[in-house]
Amino acid sequence: MVSGGMQIQTRLGRKRKLKQEDSFNLVEEGSRHNEIRGEKDLNQMDQSVQSIDRISQLPEHVIHHIFAQLRNVDDAVRTSVLSKRWRALWYSYAVLVFDERKFIAGIRHGNSYNKKKRFKDYVSNSLQTRIEENPDIQKLVLHMTSCNLKAAPQVAHWLSIASGMCIKELDLHFGIKNSRRYSLPETFFLSKTLTGIRLSGCKLDACDNIMLPYLRRLCLQKIDLAEHNVQNFISGCRSIEDLRFIECAGLKNLQVSNLLRLNRVDVHHCKQLNTVDLSAPNLDTFWYRGKKSTSCKVNLEGCKSLRRLSLDHPQVTREFCKNEISKFPLLENLDLSLPDKMKYVTISNPQLRRIVLKGSNKLSFVLIDTPNLLSFEYKGETMPYVRIDPFCLRDAKLSLESRDQDIVHGDRFWFLARAFIRKFDSKGFKLVLQSSKNIAIHEDLTNISLPPLPDLSIKIFKSPSARLEDIVYGSLRTHPVLVTIISPRGSDFLKLVYTMIRFRGEDPICCSYSTPSNKCWRHFLKDVKIKNLNGEEFEVGDDKCAPHSSTWCNW
Repeated sequence: MVSGGMQIQTRLGRKRKLKQEDSFNLVEEGSRHNEIRGEKDLNQMDQSVQSIDRISQLPEHVIHHIFAQLRNVDDAVRTSVLSKRWRALWYSYAVLVFDERKFIAGIRHGNSYNKKKRFKDYVSNSLQTRIEENPDIQKLVLHMTSCNLKAAPQVAHWLSIASGMCIKELDLHFGIKNSRRYSLPETFFLSKTLTGIRLSGCKLDACDNIMLPYLRRLCLQKIDLAEHNVQNFISGCRSIEDLRFIECAGLKNLQVSNLLRLNRVDVHHCKQLNTVDLSAPNLDTFWYRGKKSTSCKVNLEGCKSLRRLSLDHPQVTREFCKNEISKFPLLENLDLSLPDKMKYVTISNPQLRRIVLKGSNKLSFVLIDTPNLLSFEYKGETMPYVRIDPFCLRDAKLSLESRDQDIVHGDRFWFLARAFIRKFDSKGFKLVLQSSKNIAIHEDLTNISLPPLPDLSIKIFKSPSARLEDIVYGSLRTHPVLVTIISPRGSDFLKLVYTMIRFRGEDPICCSYSTPSNKCWRHFLKDVKIKNLNGEEFEVGDDKCAPHSSTWCNW
C-alpha cells in the first residue's frame, strides 16, 4: 500500500545546455571581470560569517592546502563563508591564471592580432605586478590557443619569471596549429620548487637533463613522446606520486619502475602504445583507457598494493577476469569494460568492495565470488543473470542502453531485472527508475512495475535520508518531464521531496557564483503543482493525499 502521493507540475524557462569546460580550465582568475566580481562576493560573504570561526584557527599552510584542492576561483568564493581569514589567505595563496580564449572572448572590438597582443601584454603586466606585491607564486596556469616562433621568446620569459618566484605548480596548455608545438626551454626542467606539472601541446626537445627533485604530480597530454623522454623524467623526478599520460603520440613502450612513492598511473588513449610494464610496490590506482581495436599488453605483476583498477582494454578477457584479478590481494575497486562478444564472466577476489562492468552486448551470465562486495554496477545492452555469493550489496545500478526493441520489450530482460531486485531486502532499500524523460522512486521494493524504456537506469541503495536527498537532487539535474514517487504509509519522504523542489529560498547558495549557462535545475524551475492519482491538486498534509496515490513531478 502506498500513501502520500502527488503530481507536481512545474514550468521551466528556456532550458540551457550545460557546457563542459575543457579539462585544463581549472580556474578563471585570468579575467578582470572575475577578480572584481570575486572581491564583491567576498565582501558580502564577510558579513555572513558566524561568530564562531574555527577554520580561522587553522595554520596558514593547512588552509593553503585546502585551496590546492579547489577547482577555481568560484569555489574559493563560495567557501569564503566558512572563515573570516579566507579572503586574505586566498590572495596570499597567489594563483595566477591566464586563459587566452576566455580573455579574447571578453573583447568585443578589434581584430585577432590586436586581441592576442592585448592578452600577452596583460600577462606581462600581471606578472610584473605580482613580483612587486608578492614575490612567491603557488600556481601558474597559462592557456594559449597557439604559440608561434614570434611568441616563444615571450613565453620563455614568463616561465623564467615564474621560476624566479619559487613557483610550485605549473599548468601549460598550448593549442596545436599547423602541427606547430611550443618547445619548452631547458631551464624549465631544472627546479627545486615545482611539485606539480601539467603540460599539453608542448615539445620536450630539451628534456635530456631533468632535475625536479620535489615533483609529485606529472600530467602529459597531447605530447609527442619517446621512451627516453619518460625515462628521463623517472630518473630526474624520484618523488613522483601521480603520473598521467593522456592522448600522447610516439610512445610505444611505457616502462615505469624504481619510483617508490608512485601512487597513481593513468594511461588514456595513447594509440601507438604496445606495452605498459609497471613495477611500483606502492601503486594504489591504475586507470587505462584505449580503443578496443588497439592491442596493448599491460603488465602489473609488480603492483601488489593495487586497490583501484580501471581497464577499458581488449586484454580484459574471460581468462583475465577469472585468473588475474585474484592476484591483487588488496584490490577493492574494479572497473572493467568487457569485449562486445563476451557471454559470461567470473570474478573472484576476497577484498573487492565495488565492481563496475560495462560494454558487452552479449553478456548473459555474471558470477562474482566476493564476500565483501558492497556495490555493483552494470551497463550494457542486455540484462545478464547476476549471481553474487554471498549477496551483501548495499547499492546497485543497472543501466540499459539498447536500440533493439525486442530486447527492451522482451520478457527475459524484465524477468532477470526483477530477479535481481528481489535479492535485496525490501526494508530500508530504495529503488530509482530513471530514463531521459521520467523518474520513478519507490520506497518499497515490492510490487514494482518496470517500464520498457530503451534508456532505463535502475538504482538500488540502502542509506540514510541524507544520501537519498542527494540522489533525488542529482536526478533532477536532467530536467525530467515527470517524477513519480511512491511511498509507504506514514513516510515523510514525499514531504522531503516536495520541500526540496518547491522551496529554494530567496537567495539559494546552490550556484550563486555560476555563470548563466551553468545553473542547476533550481534556476529553471518556474512553477510547481501537486496532484494525486485522481488528478486533484493538494498541498502536502492535505486529506487528498490519500493511500493508493503516488507522487508526480511534471516539468
